[in-house]
Amino acid sequence: MILLVPLTIACITGLVLNHTVDLDLSNRHVTADWIQKHYGMNLEGEPKALGLDGIAYAAHWGGQIFHQKNIIDDSSTLVAAVPLRDGTAIVTSSAVHYFGLDGELIETLDSLALPATPISRAGRTEDLTLVLETESGNFTSDTNLLDFAETAAGQGITWSVSVSASASDLKRWKTTFSGDGIPLDRVILDIHSGRFFGSIGKWVYDLTVIGVLILSITGLILFFRTRRRAR
Repeated sequence: MILLVPLTIACITGLVLNHTVDLDLSNRHVTADWIQKHYGMNLEGEPKALGLDGIAYAAHWGGQIFHQKNIIDDSSTLVAAVPLRDGTAIVTSSAVHYFGLDGELIETLDSLALPATPISRAGRTEDLTLVLETESGNFTSDTNLLDFAETAAGQGITWSVSVSASASDLKRWKTTFSGDGIPLDRVILDIHSGRFFGSIGKWVYDLTVIGVLILSITGLILFFRTRRRAR
């Protein structure tokens, strides 16, 4: 009776895996949070979203920096997300990542192309040009982010601040991080082999196989003994 549960699971999952192509399991995905967490594909903690006018344009979450459907390859601290005339500047302490209105990365300005680092915060002027605040002073870019000029800190600058991320933002970032989810055939295969349940699952399945072998051997012995007694 104890062996019945894992044996039933193995039989059902094996039957399903035998029809992986027919059921199109490889193109079906599992997006449940607890399963993605089990596979290490969830984002830990709370996101730190930055933007302007209450709109989140970027976030630092689970060690990743997100902008729309992009993960930015930068290990520096996210300090600002500034919408400009023709795109959005995602600013870290050591770089500026400039994205177009379509969400595609146009260019990345590193410490060699910037007037000074580290950057403590960023914002924009009234004519929608980027402003960087550093220990060496404030610098305003031209409209194409090709040149920076030192400027005095004054009025007319709107700084990027922390904002609350919307539910759609959170969903988009989660999808960007985990993709479409876990392929269904992989989940079923891991359940079938016991790997889904960790090291304990593998031991349980090993004991199940041994138990089935014992039942088979002792069943054969009892069968032949019963026939001999009947004769």
